[in-house]
Amino acid sequence: MRRSYVRVALAVTTLVALAFVIPLAMLVYTAAQDRAMREAERQALGLSAVVVVAKDRDLVLNSIESTQAGHDGRLAAHLPALGAVGASRVDSATVAQVRQQQIAGTVEVDGGRAYLRPVALPEGLIAVIEVYVPAASLRSGVGLAWLVLLGEAIVLVGVSTFLADRLAARVVRASRDLARTAASLGGGSLHARVRPSGPQEIEEVGGALNVLAERFVELLATERALAANLSHRLRVPLTALRLNTETLPAGPDRDRHVRMVDRLENEINAVIVEAARPLAARPRLRCDLGAVVADRTEFWGALAEDQGRPWQADPPESGIIVPAAFSVIAEALDVLLGNVFHHTPDSAACRVSVRRDPDGASVTVEDAGPGFRDPEAAVSRGASDADSTGLGLDIARRLAADTGGRLTVGRGDLGGARVVLTLGMAAEEAPAPPRPRRWWSRLGGARPGVHARR
Repeated sequence: MRRSYVRVALAVTTLVALAFVIPLAMLVYTAAQDRAMREAERQALGLSAVVVVAKDRDLVLNSIESTQAGHDGRLAAHLPALGAVGASRVDSATVAQVRQQQIAGTVEVDGGRAYLRPVALPEGLIAVIEVYVPAASLRSGVGLAWLVLLGEAIVLVGVSTFLADRLAARVVRASRDLARTAASLGGGSLHARVRPSGPQEIEEVGGALNVLAERFVELLATERALAANLSHRLRVPLTALRLNTETLPAGPDRDRHVRMVDRLENEINAVIVEAARPLAARPRLRCDLGAVVADRTEFWGALAEDQGRPWQADPPESGIIVPAAFSVIAEALDVLLGNVFHHTPDSAACRVSVRRDPDGASVTVEDAGPGFRDPEAAVSRGASDADSTGLGLDIARRLAADTGGRLTVGRGDLGGARVVLTLGMAAEEAPAPPRPRRWWSRLGGARPGVHARR
């Protein structure tokens, strides 16, 4: 933007300067010519009085040589009786034409211009006075004037460009402050604010952005409090559910229900803790995708065994670190596997596999059910072609998008639905730099003032 301002100012000022400088330069050139021709006319008028009364050629010649123009060989008189007196540069035909027309004028000659003025003599005769004006006199002072005009134009363009650059720098500085604050807010730094500066319009935008940030903080605090309150309200029915579970007879079913209740309680506690924690203080999330898949396939595999459902879960590879929490990925996998158990018959097979890709890691869930009638609509939030809320696949899609991956829905080899959840890989964490050894450690002694333990 700053360069654009400067370029526009440079172009406009240059055009304005040219629009004034070119006509002024032509005017200066014309004025120099007029000044030289007026001087020639004055010299011709001074010699006219002598020509009218002179009868002697020597008198006319002495009068011509007594002037500076005559001394320089630029003044001559064409007399009817005495002929040409002085240094002449025009031919007799031109002189005869001036005598006949009796009108003063100029003619171009070698090296300059000649001014011819007719003078009426007694007895109806016409004399012609010739004044030669060299080209140097016609251009006298023009070069210096042109240099002055060019210098003024350069100064004008330079000053306007400098002022435009200063104005653009002010605007750009304010715009960059707005962009930097908006980026900080988008990155989770909710305390970032704009210091309004620059033109009035940008100051108004900065003030509006600050108001928006304050309003966002208020709404976020309200949403956090609401989430914490709702989660806390679930503790009462959860306690009743735990008491009912503990009354079940001892055995695998009771243990499985207890684990489910424990997990539900942990999830509720996690919601309360996360709702009270500022965004900037939240840790970087990382987990092993293989461990999550192994945990959830073990859980759903037991249910598949109870239903008699064909079940295949390939052992996942360990060491696939993805940038998401264990519970979030588990929730997404529960959504994908829960759809299989909810929307397909008990006899429909299910297969779960994990694969490491060049751009991430993917979890594929396939079934032998009816599949999706409209795969594109299936991932739309709130849209469902079955008896469900239509939020499950959107939760998985958002998880994939947050990690830089994607969610693909289609038809698989088993004849039913095929859902591929691709997650981006977590960045490698740089190892912590080794702590520098103190000088007393290098010497093998205890820290000064501290007794070594024996």
